Amino acid sequence: MRNYFGKVERENMDNLIRLKEALANAEYVVIGAGAGLSTSGGFTYSGERLQKYFFDFVKKYNFSDMYSGGFYPFEKKRNFLGLLE
Repeated sequence: MRNYFGKVERENMDNLIRLKEALANAEYVVIGAGAGLSTSGGFTYSGERLQKYFFDFVKKYNFSDMYSGGFYPFEKKRNFLGLLE
């Protein structure tokens, strides 16, 4: 990591070197990410995409965005999985 003066701090450089070695020697790497990552990348949860792909759910359940739709208390598991009756 760089400090305010653009210099890489020794402790951070050591951590980066250890991380690089660990990644190079790993058989697998699992990365967990939440909604914040997709949002920072420009993904939107409402608007045109919601209307285009989930119009039937918007109509039936009155969703305002995809994120809150994931927490809707569906009566049936098949509806949660994206299958309407």
